[in-house]
Amino acid sequence: MESKVSKVRQNEPLNKIQNKNNCNTIRYISFNVNGAKTLFNYHPWNQLQQNYDLFFNSLEGDVVSLQELKLSPSNISNVNIGNLTKFKSFISLPKTKKGYSGVGLFVRIPETDEPEIVRHNLTVVKAEEGLTGFLNSADYPQSRYRDLDKELSIGGYPEEIDEVKGLKIDSEGRCVCIELASNIIVFSLYCPANSIGSEEGESYRLEFLKILLGRCHYLKHIMGKDVIIIGDINVSLDLIDHADTMNEKVKQKIVKPVRNGEGNSGTEFEKINYKQCIDFKVSTPARKLLNSYTISTLDPSPANRSESQFLYDTTRYTQGRRMGMYTVWNTLTGARQSNYGSRIDLILTSSDVLLKSISKADIWPYIMGSDHCPIFTDFEIRDSKHLHVTGPIKLKFEARLFYKLVKHRDISQMFSVGQPKNIKSDTESDSSSKKRKIEYVSRKTTPVPKNQQTSIGNFFFKENSNLPKVENGLASHPETEPVNTFINEPAYMKPTSIISISNLIHGEAPECYHGDKCKLKTSLSNTKTRGKKFWCCPRTTKAEAGNENGSKIGEHQCSFFKWVK
Repeated sequence: MESKVSKVRQNEPLNKIQNKNNCNTIRYISFNVNGAKTLFNYHPWNQLQQNYDLFFNSLEGDVVSLQELKLSPSNISNVNIGNLTKFKSFISLPKTKKGYSGVGLFVRIPETDEPEIVRHNLTVVKAEEGLTGFLNSADYPQSRYRDLDKELSIGGYPEEIDEVKGLKIDSEGRCVCIELASNIIVFSLYCPANSIGSEEGESYRLEFLKILLGRCHYLKHIMGKDVIIIGDINVSLDLIDHADTMNEKVKQKIVKPVRNGEGNSGTEFEKINYKQCIDFKVSTPARKLLNSYTISTLDPSPANRSESQFLYDTTRYTQGRRMGMYTVWNTLTGARQSNYGSRIDLILTSSDVLLKSISKADIWPYIMGSDHCPIFTDFEIRDSKHLHVTGPIKLKFEARLFYKLVKHRDISQMFSVGQPKNIKSDTESDSSSKKRKIEYVSRKTTPVPKNQQTSIGNFFFKENSNLPKVENGLASHPETEPVNTFINEPAYMKPTSIISISNLIHGEAPECYHGDKCKLKTSLSNTKTRGKKFWCCPRTTKAEAGNENGSKIGEHQCSFFKWVK
């Protein structure tokens, strides 16, 4: 596993990812992947064989929030996301709109030799689905979260909302909440956006944010817990976080632009456009609400804080007034290339101690995978409150238990090799550590008993190590048909696999301009070249996957083309 991670980390632009400072660093990551199944279509994740353990490790993540998983309980087992080896998975999927929304929180399982303070910050003691507490507890199915004893629930649930509204909010797979042994509550979120601008959508969005922020305020000030809010919040806090509004106001000559739109030029921009920047913070009900709970990084002095403001924006706290720090772009207009977007993915904390311990916090705009980019915050854990925990904690909301996920063995492990019982393989040794001679039993002279099942291996060709192998493009060549087994032929004449046959006939696949082994195709549409075979880049497009518009997905196919001689 580690070698694959190292190989991926050597890829540009992943080598730009900063390493964690030391063994006491806890890295929080948020990424709206816009589909858990499609992430691995992008380079370099396509090298990881859809393994989320490797994906998280390549980013050096400890606590990772993913949004818009677009999975359902019926197909989550098709994606290697809920039954990981190195991470505990807590996933909320929509109960009604199947394949929509969906949020996950993944916590690295600490090693036994790691510092105790790190293990406390990675030990999950409670885990819940939803925000309002109206869903039934996974650990105590007969009771709702909000009805459990205080020591069994996370707490802080809103009292002013009725159950019908609460269940509607929690049925869309938008919130996972965990409590760590370090006395920290983490909310992994995909907040509503109201992209169509309806009155009902805006009301629902505000209801969700009010419950979230009110509950966090209660957890902090009444229950004495610290909170971390991480995810796609779908709200831009400052004018410099929203390119559309800035551009529109510049066109209207309401604000004055600065010469350099990147770097820390935001300080100058906000100085000369101070009123417009202040007005933006209350320009929509959702933005006004979030800013009423978030300490302003535009003017962070304690004298200007209200009593309700208790959350710190960790990215802004570290990066200052840097402009162009967007986390989502309109991919239909190519806005990512021109960096014309908005910053709506946030990591907020209520802890003054954690805030002072931040060593790095930034965005990773060069990491592909969706229309969003990941963001991260590194906390250097020096001291923290912690709960007394004895032994491992089994939580039934953990995805592998909640969705009844099991690790299936490889199909080859389900069948035994067809050998007589009295014969041992040449790797076995007797008491004198000497290899036993394998007896040969002819199938021509020894009939197979009726009650003895023929090995499944006899129905498939076996790879001959004397023949050349191709690892990539040829394996999927659709024009090559399976060939029947030859009897009484020399070994070198026996077709051993579709790959080897194609390799013998057409030669070894050349490399395209990406450095990948080319894919073998046959010309069909052109009458002059119909039937001729050619090599091309193996990378697929959405058109090949059934998308009629032919738009590219992930890395584009290169222009490599070569007729087979």
